[in-house]
Amino acid sequence: METKRVTMREVARRAGVHCTTVSRALLRDPRIPADTRDRIRRLADAMGYAPDPMVSALNAYRCRIVEPRYHGNIAWVTNGFTREGWNTCKTFALLREGALKRAAELGYKLEDFWLREPGMTGRRASDILCARNIRGLLLPPQPRYQTRVDLRWDHFAAIAFGYTLASPRLHLVSNNTFLSMQTAVTRARELGYRRLGLIISPAANHRVQRMWRAGFFEQQQDWPRQERLPVCLYENVDSNILRWMDRHRPDAVVCHEPRVFALLKENGYRIPQDVGYLTQSIGDYAAEVSGVYENPLESGITAVDFLVPMIHRAEWGIPRIPQRLLSEGTWREGRTLPRKSAAPAMV
Repeated sequence: METKRVTMREVARRAGVHCTTVSRALLRDPRIPADTRDRIRRLADAMGYAPDPMVSALNAYRCRIVEPRYHGNIAWVTNGFTREGWNTCKTFALLREGALKRAAELGYKLEDFWLREPGMTGRRASDILCARNIRGLLLPPQPRYQTRVDLRWDHFAAIAFGYTLASPRLHLVSNNTFLSMQTAVTRARELGYRRLGLIISPAANHRVQRMWRAGFFEQQQDWPRQERLPVCLYENVDSNILRWMDRHRPDAVVCHEPRVFALLKENGYRIPQDVGYLTQSIGDYAAEVSGVYENPLESGITAVDFLVPMIHRAEWGIPRIPQRLLSEGTWREGRTLPRKSAAPAMV
């Protein structure tokens, strides 16, 4: 015989409070005193209360078929040295564009919030966000690797983009940078390039947890020894890169930095006649450059799809086990890496 489901109304009657208070307490709403929240949650557990999955499914269905109504604001929390300092490349701008689009579809407004406003502290920022009833935060990539952001995290559900936020360790959305490098290298090999060189900035590589260099090295181990060129590490885009090119004579190079592309062309390298060129991160490159497009618009959408259910489930605070949601990049053909004539067989 099926057991009768305990309703929220019955929990409210037993607790001597309104149904709305029970609903908010079960969602850990900070507007309900902590002792009241704890008392109601213990009582609900003792009575065997659980949300009705059919009601939850009906609510989700209604959200899909009706025009979204306004639910609240999500904060785009930036930490650049100026108000617009977070927006340093097309990739970051497209992350926000995707988040803005998806938030609107779900009934949320995306609101910019700058953490370096004069006089701003972590506590003051938290108080302002709470006063505006903002419970969901999106943090774009930080201006420096290993950045720490101090907020009263137990009041918020939050998602970070990329790997630059060292503390706290939040759930994050990122391109699969290891796979992006492997995709780039594999495509170059398929097109017949054998002496493939990596030109990379250690600072940029650190921002992706060294995944670019690791992805390249992992592929390189399967190549004949005579095809394994040393990596060109650079701090500045200067003549040291040209000396490395002259010494090792790669038939194609992989690089994330458009200024390196410009340096080679300015110093007489004809691309692709003299050397092929590709990138593991299209970013700000022109359409002519072959490489992996990281699909940042979709990553912005995904982050909101990750965040909004957290808000609904009242998953406030720093997660015990942070989750990483990694998206694949897409190869984009350009003019800088044509198929080599008489390409040798794959090794």
